[in-house]
Amino acid sequence: MHIPDVLIDSRVAIATTAIGAAGLAYGLRAVERRHGARTTSLMGMMAAFVFAAQMVNFPVGPGVSGHLLGGVLAAVVLGPWAGAVVIATVLIVQCLLFQDGGLTALGANFLNMGLVGAVGGHAVYAPIRRLIGGRRGVLVGAMIAAWFSVLLAAGAFTIELAILGDRHEFFRILSWMALVHAVIGVGEAVITGLVVRFILLTRPDLIEDEPDSVADEVAHGMRPGWLASVLAGLGIALGVAVFLSPFASEAPDGLEFVGGKLGFLPEEETPPILTAPMPDYQLPISVPMAAIDQIKLATALAGLTGTLAVFGFAWSLSRVFAPRGSSSGKVEFDGV
Repeated sequence: MHIPDVLIDSRVAIATTAIGAAGLAYGLRAVERRHGARTTSLMGMMAAFVFAAQMVNFPVGPGVSGHLLGGVLAAVVLGPWAGAVVIATVLIVQCLLFQDGGLTALGANFLNMGLVGAVGGHAVYAPIRRLIGGRRGVLVGAMIAAWFSVLLAAGAFTIELAILGDRHEFFRILSWMALVHAVIGVGEAVITGLVVRFILLTRPDLIEDEPDSVADEVAHGMRPGWLASVLAGLGIALGVAVFLSPFASEAPDGLEFVGGKLGFLPEEETPPILTAPMPDYQLPISVPMAAIDQIKLATALAGLTGTLAVFGFAWSLSRVFAPRGSSSGKVEFDGV
């Protein structure tokens, strides 16, 4: 659901850039003020996984595909604002290195997938988790919130696209976006549920338990094995990027599908404002092999490069903005 350049009105792009910048600044401040080493140690790993997973488009119907947004998944593990910062790092790398999402639409993309997806999704997740309780509450809340986050992001895009247009056009686009993304949201919920379930079975202490302050994290101490968990998560992300992304569906995603059907996409491809070094997730290579194998290799190498870049970017941000010397609190869950 990455918005390209020139799709939304310039005034909307300026407004969403301002909102996105303010939201990112607040998110970084929240990480600095509220989280300790537990969260910051996991931010790079989570950013790497979300980036890799977003490369794997899955088919959801004839001629249409979807991909993980990852906002709720990041928020469940890290908390809403740290999760939003993670999504921001993914979007920035995707835009600058791979030309996935326009530079002028970067603020809108972060607003939709970071603020609405992670922060808004967590607002759906938190009361469900508290109501059900235990591991079941975490799992059910994450899956329901993941589905809603896709619909909320699709609705936010529709508002951005049609806010300066007529009302009839808005409802027509909203209806199609909601219909298509309700199906994509099922994939989002399933992937989120599988990942959260795996975490609950292996390292339930990785699930964010909403500590009141960094002091609480320090008081509880850090559990052993954090470095191993981070490296394992990075290894999984690299595996997804290298071995699964070359086989992703080539069908247009939900936004592209609806845009093509309703005709709001530009008829001619406009040159990007900023030329990326690896457009369309293809690392420029020339090796003596079949064309299709060369494309898969180029995608795998681009995925490897991007995953490491996102990991390094998110980890660096976490080091800069998080207080030093803090650690995470211990999280206990009752059985399912």
